[in-house]
Amino acid sequence: MFAELFNRLGIHLPVAIVGELEAHLQKQKDHRFLFRLMESDEIVESLDHMAGIEIYQTMIPLWTDDHSNYIGLHVQGACQNRVSYISHEETDIAPAYRSVSSFIRELKRNPHQDWDELKKDYPSNIELSRDQINEDLTCIHELNDVIESDQRLNEDVRCQYIYCIMALTPKGHLDSLMKYADDEDMYVQERACEIMGFHRYTPAREKLVEVSKEGMHNGKLAAKRALAQMRDQRKKDE
Repeated sequence: MFAELFNRLGIHLPVAIVGELEAHLQKQKDHRFLFRLMESDEIVESLDHMAGIEIYQTMIPLWTDDHSNYIGLHVQGACQNRVSYISHEETDIAPAYRSVSSFIRELKRNPHQDWDELKKDYPSNIELSRDQINEDLTCIHELNDVIESDQRLNEDVRCQYIYCIMALTPKGHLDSLMKYADDEDMYVQERACEIMGFHRYTPAREKLVEVSKEGMHNGKLAAKRALAQMRDQRKKDE
């Protein structure tokens, strides 16, 4: 099914990814999953609905929870072959899984959990291999190139690319995200604080205190939550 569909849509993916999707489709015929792989006509219909939204034009929705939420695969661009959530409530294309196989493994372990309950690859609080770090840094570099070179880049698209950068950034490179805590986009500032809180990145504490007092509304709240996460972690470590 998928080989034929991708060929019809002009989407070129590694044979291994197509094989993983075909195998999982067979698995879903015998086992119920909260997120199910859609039929070809459903995928095409979903693509038609998303066609007018610029940020989704490098993605294809493959799974759905039948409540207008999808799991999509990046088929072009810097984040190619990574997996993201496509929510009907809030746009956020930041990769959550490194690959289709990684997402399918998690889905098999927890077939009935919703998106928020599934364990994600990104952002990562575990030690990554050198190859994984290099893959993510290459992706980040490409995203930064697009942001810096395209003067006509839509503000919403820029925000989404920065979301991707922040999710992909390895623990050892979090200092590169500090600048986003001062970003003029309130959603970027908010996400930067959330990422610092997720990683309990203590070098950002002073900046978070500043944002909690002087930042934009979203940023203030996110900074306060991040500082609380750091305090909680410090108490656990004592």
